[in-house]
Amino acid sequence: MDGGRADGIMKGYRVVLCRAEGSVNVGSCCRAMKAMGVTGLVLADCPVHDPVTVRTHALSAFDLFESAVRTPTLAGALEGFPLAVGFSRRTGRKRKSTVPVQRLAAELVGRDRLGVALVFGNERDGLSEEELDLCDLASSIPCSGLFPSLNLSHAVQLACWELRRAALGAGGPRDGGEDGVPAGREAYARAAALIADGLQDAGFYKIAGRAESERFLREVAARAALTREELERFAALFTKLSALDRHRRGDYS
Repeated sequence: MDGGRADGIMKGYRVVLCRAEGSVNVGSCCRAMKAMGVTGLVLADCPVHDPVTVRTHALSAFDLFESAVRTPTLAGALEGFPLAVGFSRRTGRKRKSTVPVQRLAAELVGRDRLGVALVFGNERDGLSEEELDLCDLASSIPCSGLFPSLNLSHAVQLACWELRRAALGAGGPRDGGEDGVPAGREAYARAAALIADGLQDAGFYKIAGRAESERFLREVAARAALTREELERFAALFTKLSALDRHRRGDYS
């Protein structure tokens, strides 16, 4: 047991349940979260849950449900989070590439102080492609092919446990001060659009592909936790490239 030494070690993490339907599942998620030290819950686009049923399954973690932030959309739920991680077992050519939760946990050590949203989808069909696109990263929990689908609360507990274990192994939260603070999701999106503008100006997108490139750039910036200064320098490389291409073509407009 890690005891009092670990108090607050997971305070920067928030669990976001998107379209979660079952009161039993929500109550079980509260219990799983609190056992791992995660005390912030967001309910996005969820129906009304029966508080008696939630309490029965949450036990002493019912306060998480009482204090949960409720939003009508996932997009609204993620506002203000520098980083959002969507958990999904599905993969595909057009879906985000997924990072195994163990690797994700190692990468997030020290970043939780800035706020990280852990996003889980509906019990029956998980996160849709559109919902996953709202997240900066995608992560998966390795399961046996014999039965690869996890119960919602089990997925929440396993993800939180891996994050907690990594934080404990690193000796607890790191206080890095203000230096090195990531620019944030909105800044990453603006920079990705600016870079895509430059690439399009240079004729990089002949037919299609801009949306995929823009999403890729946004996700790379978020995963690298670029600061505002780093983000500006990164974007400047592409805007300068676009300007040089215009000069080469004799286009001075």
